[in-house]
Amino acid sequence: MTPPKGKKRMDEETEEQSMSDEGVGNLFSGGSGGGSPSALAGWATPAPAQAQPVAPVTPMPAPAAAAPTVIPQPAREPVQEPEPLNDADTAKPVGFYVSQNVAARFRKHRKQTDITHTQIVLMAVEAAAEKGIAQVVEDARRAPKFQSKLFAVTVKPDDTDLRGLGPVQLQYKPTRAQRAIIDSLVGESGLPDHTKFLAVVLDQYLPGRRDA
Repeated sequence: MTPPKGKKRMDEETEEQSMSDEGVGNLFSGGSGGGSPSALAGWATPAPAQAQPVAPVTPMPAPAAAAPTVIPQPAREPVQEPEPLNDADTAKPVGFYVSQNVAARFRKHRKQTDITHTQIVLMAVEAAAEKGIAQVVEDARRAPKFQSKLFAVTVKPDDTDLRGLGPVQLQYKPTRAQRAIIDSLVGESGLPDHTKFLAVVLDQYLPGRRDA
């Protein structure tokens, strides 16, 4: 006997619904079907992402310090220190002027003693220093042509009219050190120059009659 179409359709829907409820219920409740309760959990939980390999970080090298700029210097030749200078090598001829009387006594004294011009001058200067430079200069001054008791203080000494001065030239050859000593004595004497000082000291030192 063939069941009515409507009843057959109803029975099929009831069966599908029953299967659907059972299957879903067992899935969530782990019913009597013996299914694994972690099946859904594995399906619902995403798989952990695989760690990507990290490339090793290579440290950047520190920037090298800039080398200082070196300016080439020209080659220098070794400087040779000069050898110590002997004072005798600095001797230079020096001229001065004396009177005819002093010049004649000077030459005569050189022949008699067989010494040089330089030695005679040095001995004359030394004798003047021992006597006193101020006294030697005072003795060499002639009496002023203009004399006045009232204006005596205002009369300036005449350094052009000293005993020993004259037109005759003589020479001697002092070293640098000797000339420095004589120059200091010239300053002490108050005379204006080197030649007047030597004429005065030679007139008083040399043997013979002094200038009047």
